[in-house]
Amino acid sequence: MLAAKRKTGFNKKPIVNGLLLALSLPVAAYVQAAAVIEGVVQKADNGSVLSGALVKVIDSQQQVFTDASGRFVLRNVDSGMVTLEISYIGLPAQRQQIEVTENSTKAVVIQLTDVERLAVVGQRQAQNKALNMYRASDAITNYIAADDMGQFVDQNVAESLQRLPGTSISRDQGEGRFVSIRGIAAGLSSVTVNGMRIGTPEGSSRAVPLDVIPTGSIEGISVTKAPTPDMPGDAIGGAVDVKSASAFDREGRQVRYRAEASYNELSSETSPKFSLNASDTFSLGGDNNKNFGVAAGFNYLDRKLESDNVEAEYDMVDFQDGEVFSMIELQQRKYYVNRERIGANLNLEYRPDSSNKYFANTVFSRFSDAETRQRSIFVFEDGTLSNFDGNNAIVTEMEPDAFRRRIRFRTKEQDTLALNLGAEHSRSSYNLDYYAGVSTTRERVLDENEGRFEYTGDPLDASYVIGQGIPGFGIFSNGVANTSHLDNANYELDRAVLEPKVIDDDEYNLGANVELPYAFGNNNLTLKTGLDLRWKQKDKNTDEVELRRTPDTTLDQFTIGAPDYGLGDLGQGISSAAYINFFNQNRADFSERPQDVAENSQLSLAEDFIADEDIQAGYLMATYDGERSRLIAGVRVERTDYSASGNQLTFDEDGELTISQRSVSSDYTNVLPGLHYSYELADDLMLRAAWTNTIARPSFNDISPRAEINLEDNEVELGNPDLDPYEATNYDLLLDWYYNEGSLLSAGVFYKDIDNFIVELTSNDVPEYAGFDVTRPVNALSASVSGLEFAWQHSFTQPQLNGVLVGANFTLLDTDLTVLDRPDESFSLPESAEQAGNFYLGYEDNKFSTRLSVSYRDKFLSEVGDDVNYDIYVAAHTQVDITASYKLSKQVELVAELINLTDEPLELYQGNAAYTFQFEEYGMTFAFGVKGRF
Repeated sequence: MLAAKRKTGFNKKPIVNGLLLALSLPVAAYVQAAAVIEGVVQKADNGSVLSGALVKVIDSQQQVFTDASGRFVLRNVDSGMVTLEISYIGLPAQRQQIEVTENSTKAVVIQLTDVERLAVVGQRQAQNKALNMYRASDAITNYIAADDMGQFVDQNVAESLQRLPGTSISRDQGEGRFVSIRGIAAGLSSVTVNGMRIGTPEGSSRAVPLDVIPTGSIEGISVTKAPTPDMPGDAIGGAVDVKSASAFDREGRQVRYRAEASYNELSSETSPKFSLNASDTFSLGGDNNKNFGVAAGFNYLDRKLESDNVEAEYDMVDFQDGEVFSMIELQQRKYYVNRERIGANLNLEYRPDSSNKYFANTVFSRFSDAETRQRSIFVFEDGTLSNFDGNNAIVTEMEPDAFRRRIRFRTKEQDTLALNLGAEHSRSSYNLDYYAGVSTTRERVLDENEGRFEYTGDPLDASYVIGQGIPGFGIFSNGVANTSHLDNANYELDRAVLEPKVIDDDEYNLGANVELPYAFGNNNLTLKTGLDLRWKQKDKNTDEVELRRTPDTTLDQFTIGAPDYGLGDLGQGISSAAYINFFNQNRADFSERPQDVAENSQLSLAEDFIADEDIQAGYLMATYDGERSRLIAGVRVERTDYSASGNQLTFDEDGELTISQRSVSSDYTNVLPGLHYSYELADDLMLRAAWTNTIARPSFNDISPRAEINLEDNEVELGNPDLDPYEATNYDLLLDWYYNEGSLLSAGVFYKDIDNFIVELTSNDVPEYAGFDVTRPVNALSASVSGLEFAWQHSFTQPQLNGVLVGANFTLLDTDLTVLDRPDESFSLPESAEQAGNFYLGYEDNKFSTRLSVSYRDKFLSEVGDDVNYDIYVAAHTQVDITASYKLSKQVELVAELINLTDEPLELYQGNAAYTFQFEEYGMTFAFGVKGRF
C-alpha cells in the first residue's frame, strides 16, 4: 500500500481525540431557573405555527425567537405576573399576561391575529415567513419559504435558490442544476435535506445537482453564508438546507394538489406535472392533544424538450509561411430529451408535550434523463487553410474523414434517498438534541451507445466566417455549393462507443448537541457543545469501450425526417431507436480490434476508484446576550481520514501501457474558530458582523488515484492523492433595516481569503508519461473573493397599493486567482460572476395573484487555458418568467406560467465574445393547470 501521510497542526492522534472529547463534555455549571415559560406561537386563523416570532419579557432583557416548530422557552423568569410581547413580521404585535410561580413550568399557546386591511396570502405570506426566519437566525442565512399552498414559483431547488442575493446557477438543457454561492463553485458548498448531508452522483465534483429535487416535495430552503461553530465547517461558499413539510406547520388535516401541463416552444411537446401533499395530526394517548403528525407528499414530472446547439473550437492553424488563430472544428448538435422526476417525502413527528419532539424524515427523488443526441462534425484543420483575412476563410481538400455524423442514446438515472431520525428535548436547565441519518445516492448509465459514421465521398472544400459570434460556413466542390455531406447514404459506420457508468455515494451521520442556558449562573450566557460524525463512501465505475469491428452498413437505413434545427441545416435526421435496435440485433458482429485492446482496457479501468472518508467533528460555542446585542464565539475541530484505491496507469521501457492497483491514505485536522456579533442599533435597525473559518475538501475525482489517457492526442489527466483541503478565512458585515411592515433594506460587505486553492496544472516532463502532456490538480495558489450584497423587499401599506409586491437584490464580486502557468496575469475564480441580481414585481389579492421575475447573471470564467485565446467564458444570462393564478374557490385555483419568456440561450465563448464556443437555445415554455386544497 502506498500511504501519503500529511502533517497537521497536531502531531499526535491522542491530542486530537482528547480535544474532540473535551469539546463534547458539558463544561459549565448551571442553576435552576426561578420559573420557566414554554410554549408555541400560532397563527389564529388556521393554527399553523410561526417560526421566527420574537417573544420578549416586558421590563426585562429576556427575549427569544421561536424555532422551526414555533416553540420557545424562557428560563429564569421572575415569579408573579409576567407580560410577554410577541412580534412577527406581517402580523400585529401582541401582548399577553401570564402568571408564573417559582420553580414551576408554565405552558402557553399564543395565537396571533392577521391584519384585515392587508392581503397576507400566497406570495406575501411566504415572504414574511422567510423574513422572520432571517431575522431570527444567528448565522448569516437567507431563506425561501413555500406559500400557504406549499408551492414555489420555480420547478426545482436550484431555480428557487437563484432568487437569493449572492447566488447564481448553472443550467443544463435550460434547467437550473448547480448553485454557486458568492462566486464560489458549487462543489465547495454543502447540501443537506432536513439537516442530513446528501451525496452526489457526480463523479468529478462534490457539487450536488439540485435539479433532482423538485420543489413539490419541500417546505423551505435556506442558504447559510457565514456558519456558526455548531454548523459543519465545509462551507466555503455556503451551506444549503432543504426542509420538507411538517404536519404541525399546517392547519390540521389538509390535502393539497397541483396538476398542470407545460408546452415547450422548441419541442412542440406537452408535458404533465402533478403533485399531491397530505398532512394531519392525531392524538396518541387518549386525550384531545394532537401530538402525532404525519406529512407525506408525492410529485411527478414528465418533461419532453429539445435544444439546438452549435459548438466551435479555435486554435493556431498553419497558413502560408506562419500560423494564424482560426477555427479548427465546428459541431452542430440536436438534443431530444425526456426527463422524468419522481419525488416523495414522509415526515413523522411525535410531540408528547411542548418540551419533547421525536421525528423521522424521509425524502426520496428519482431523476431519469433519456437523451438522444444527433451531431455533425466538421474538422476544418484536416484541410488546408488557403485564404484567411482574420474573419473569412477558405479551406481546401478536406478529406472524407473530416466529415462525421454521430447518433447517441443514453438513459441516466439518479436516485437520492435521505433518512434522518432524531429527537429534541427542552429542560429547565438544558436543551438536548441528537440525530442519526443515512443518505444514499445512485447514478446508473447502463445503455449509453454512440454510433460514429464517416463520410465516404470525395474531398470537399469549405468556407467559414468567424469573429462575429456564431460561426457561419459553407461546403463546396469545385467552387460550387455541395450538399452531399447532408445525405446519410454517403456515411458508413466506423465504430460503436459504449460507456456504461455506475456511481454509488453513501453517507452515514451521527451527532448530538447540548445547550446550557445561564451557564455559571449568568442569565446572559449560553454554552453549547456537540459532536458530529460522518462516514462516506464513493464508488465510481466507468467502462468505456470502442468497438471498431462493425457490420458493413451505411447511415441511410436509420434516416428519418430532417429535424427542426434553428441554427443552420443539419441535414437528414437519424433515428436513435433504429440504430440501437440494429446494434442489439447484430451485437455479435461488433467487437474490438486486437490493436485496440490496450486502449479499451485503460478506458475501462482508468477512472475507476473506491474512496472512504471519515469525519469526526466537535465544537464548543458560547453565546452572550447584552441589552441590545448578541456575541457568539466558539471553535470547531474537524478531523478527516481519507483512503482510496484505484488504478495506476504507466508506460514501461518499451512504451507499453501497464495497469496496476494503487491505494493511498491521508488524514488532516482543521481548527475552525468563529465569531459572530449582532447589535440592535434601533428597534428596526440591526448590525451583524462575523469572522468565520471554513474548509472544502477536494473532490473525490481530484484526490483519488485515477488516470485518463488519450493516446491519440498524447494527453493524460491524473488524480492527486496529496492534495490539501481548501481553507478560507471569511469576514462579513451586514446592516438590516426593517423600515416598514414586511419590508427590509439590507446591505453588506464580505471578504474571503482562500488558501490551498486547487487548480489544474499541465506539464510535459513527468517521467512515467514521457512525451505526454500531463494535467493534474495541485495546491499551488491562493485566491480571494470580496463583494457587496444588497437586498430590498417592500410591502405596501397604502390602501390603494394593497396587494402590490416588489423586491430586488444585487451582488457585486471582485475575485482574484493567480495561475502558475500564467504568473503575470490575474483571473477571476471559475464560476464567479462579477454581477448577479434579481427583480420581481407582483400583485395578489384573495383571488388573483401574478408575479414577474427577472434573474440576471454576468459572464464568468469557466476554464483557464494556455493563454488568453484559450480561456473559456460563459456569457451573461438574463431570464424572465411570469406566473399567475386565479382562485375559483378554496378547492380550485387556476395557474399559468411563462418560463424563459425571452428565449434566453446558453452561450460560451473562447477568448472573447466574438468567438462563440457553444451556443444552445431551448425556447419558451408555457404551463397551465390547477391547484387547490381540501
